[in-house]
Amino acid sequence: MRKNKIIPIILIVLIVAILSILILMLYSSLVGVNQVSSENLENEQLNTQVTQNIEAIQPSINTEEDNDIFIIEPITEPEHSEEKEDNLYSSYYYSQLNEDAKKFYDGLKENKENLTSGNYTIDYGTEFNTILNSEGGKEKVSTDFQSAWNAFSYDNIDLFYIDVSKVTLTSEQSNLGGIITYSLSIGPGENDNYFLNSFKNEDEVKNAIEYLENIKEQMIEQTSNDNIYTKIAKVHNWLIYFVDYEESTNSKDQYTIYGALKNGKAVCEGYARAFKYFMDGIGVPCVLASGTAQNSQGETESHAWNYVQIDNKWYATDVTWDDPVVMGGEEQTDEMKYQYFLKGSEEFFKDHKEDGKISELSMEFKFPTLATENYRD
Repeated sequence: MRKNKIIPIILIVLIVAILSILILMLYSSLVGVNQVSSENLENEQLNTQVTQNIEAIQPSINTEEDNDIFIIEPITEPEHSEEKEDNLYSSYYYSQLNEDAKKFYDGLKENKENLTSGNYTIDYGTEFNTILNSEGGKEKVSTDFQSAWNAFSYDNIDLFYIDVSKVTLTSEQSNLGGIITYSLSIGPGENDNYFLNSFKNEDEVKNAIEYLENIKEQMIEQTSNDNIYTKIAKVHNWLIYFVDYEESTNSKDQYTIYGALKNGKAVCEGYARAFKYFMDGIGVPCVLASGTAQNSQGETESHAWNYVQIDNKWYATDVTWDDPVVMGGEEQTDEMKYQYFLKGSEEFFKDHKEDGKISELSMEFKFPTLATENYRD
């Protein structure tokens, strides 16, 4: 009988021991899960904190609104930004060239970055040899080159560092057994470089490019939430507020975006180029236009302005003549401020006249057809 009692007791002890072990294992597992969960939570909190720190150190732009005018403070050493895709109308004049003129333009476009060196030569080889050997070929090539340069300059308004008077089309010919072969190139010719006098080397040009790109990026950011009318109005108002009309015999900068946006001094072409520079950045179709205009004294003078497209219609904007400095420095009213802003042909052509022949040897370009009536917001 005692032997039979011992066996159940042993079984009970074993069962209790096994149950104790299982309970300990279960407890350890639960503790382990809690520890892992706590560690993951700490990692999530750390990641959130890093994100907040990154957002906190993003550069901010000091903005001051006053009658639709806002301040952009240029950064002395701006960070380089990636080049954005070309605006839809950055090739408006290119599309009007004949095939031979497009070859000149294509070479300029493909080597645009190389042009910042100031003395780079674009070699076209014998690509125009057949034309040059034909009757009237030299005159045709000269016209094609001039037309290509005009189109390139009007489409690419950021060529502020180039003095066009120093850009040379060079022709070389060889005669072998009576067969004449022509080779063409575009470069500085006999000049040391084709820079405007404001620039001495490539580093200065690239620093200026980054400076201007930084201003454009800030303009893009500050107009990103605006409708198209407000975008255009803000750029228009900023330019007439911060740029002064000034003609100078000592510099050609006032004809460029550099003169307008770095020096704050420009003539009509500088205003118009700066306006297109910003329009290209914010994605508003815009072209540079030129011709003659009759000023407030009744005098006719060469002039430049812009056409912008809204809702598939084109409207004229003359930033220069909306500048109060040009109007004699008198107190500016809203009517004066927008006298030449988004105008249709019926009103704008009362004192403006288009001339698509940009230079004497050039082809005659066509401008967009304006809407008849002024734009109504």
